[in-house]
Amino acid sequence: MLHAFKRNSISAAKGPARTAGAITRRRFMRTMLLGAAAPMIVPARVLGRGGATAPSNRINVAALGLGFGWRMFLGHEQTQFRAVCDVQADRLARAKRTVDAHYENKDCSTHGDFREVLARRDIDAVYIASPDHWHSLMTIAAAQAGKHVYCQKPLTRTIAEGQAVVEAVRRHGIVFQHGTQQRHDAAMLFGCELVRNGYIGKLKHVRIASPAGLTCAPQPTEPVPAGLDWDRWLGPAPWSDFTPLRIRAHCWYHISDYTMGYFAGWGVHHADSAQQASGLDHPDGPITVEADGIFPTGGLYDRPYRWQMHFSFANGLTWHWTDCSGNWGGIGEQTPPPAPWPQHRMGITLEGTEGTVFIWRGRVEADPPSLLHLRIGPRDKVRLVRPNGENIPDFIECIRRNHPTCAPVEIAHRSTTLCSLAAIAMQLRRKVVWDPRGEAFMGDEDANRLRSRAMREPWMI
Repeated sequence: MLHAFKRNSISAAKGPARTAGAITRRRFMRTMLLGAAAPMIVPARVLGRGGATAPSNRINVAALGLGFGWRMFLGHEQTQFRAVCDVQADRLARAKRTVDAHYENKDCSTHGDFREVLARRDIDAVYIASPDHWHSLMTIAAAQAGKHVYCQKPLTRTIAEGQAVVEAVRRHGIVFQHGTQQRHDAAMLFGCELVRNGYIGKLKHVRIASPAGLTCAPQPTEPVPAGLDWDRWLGPAPWSDFTPLRIRAHCWYHISDYTMGYFAGWGVHHADSAQQASGLDHPDGPITVEADGIFPTGGLYDRPYRWQMHFSFANGLTWHWTDCSGNWGGIGEQTPPPAPWPQHRMGITLEGTEGTVFIWRGRVEADPPSLLHLRIGPRDKVRLVRPNGENIPDFIECIRRNHPTCAPVEIAHRSTTLCSLAAIAMQLRRKVVWDPRGEAFMGDEDANRLRSRAMREPWMI
């Protein structure tokens, strides 16, 4: 029986279109008007009094896209929020009011083009909370501009985009963190430690379940609303007529123009944690993937709403990943049919030769339950939960220390690639075999062609 336990270079095509898509930092640097009028009353904390961090010692951050968690660093004592960027004017105005109210001034600048933010010398780091199809372009551009990056998950839409992001981050030496925040969860990390240190014997099988996708009825097109730069929202994605669900939070997770689907948009969290628990952050040897997906037959959404995925790793470990009931966001005007296969429990169940561990946010369970009373000590090879209450240093600390984050770009790419492998297997409707060292499918030209996809001009990587 399981028992619960809680524990405290981007460029644009040549020619006239280049102006719309090229990242030309020098031009922005010449034209940007830096600075703003000082407020008449300056709060003491802004001046670094009363024990607060002085502005000169803070990390200056900006948000590129005002999606999930863009306020993350607003209340961080070691940061100063300087700018917000979005293509929707109403969201941009609300965000500025939020930031200005927090600092009791009017200093937060607003931008409709992320390249303007990256051209500013006073910005140290950016938080990318755009739709998925913008992640690679923004991250590469930020790295080229010398900005540290916290990018929401999943890292990219395609394997090729992920490879380009890894190369850019390495080349320019920035600090990068992926938005797979389960690597901060002390309970989940403890469960990973139990598995990685052999307390359930040899790990043999992993069962994963993440929230199901959605279906949606056909949506009528509408005029583009005032204040929305629709062309810039689409960016590298194919042109389409406007309908409100395309830009609504989480709804675009179910549209192939912008994402792999919800098994990546949400499920990459569990792919990442299962990878960590399985000791596969640095995989060696071929990975065989078979995947079944059930796709909507009409309407706006076209990504799978039900799935089961089988992963076989070179060391004999197997994963079985299904959808599960419920969805965390989005709007589905139609109720998806039930899954034709057994669904696993939401979370990650790790089965070894001598026991079982289950992990989910803030929670770890074990069989035998005596495992929950263990304390990982200096004799254990894998220690993920740090002493003195500190997990792996967070993004801001890592910038100050020039220290790798808990979710660096290489691991982000590998976690997202696991989702890509399943997406490609679903599309081909057959087994694929992946070489993680060469980052190519073995003897499979059709699958290798699906590692990338075209971007709408003038955008490219």
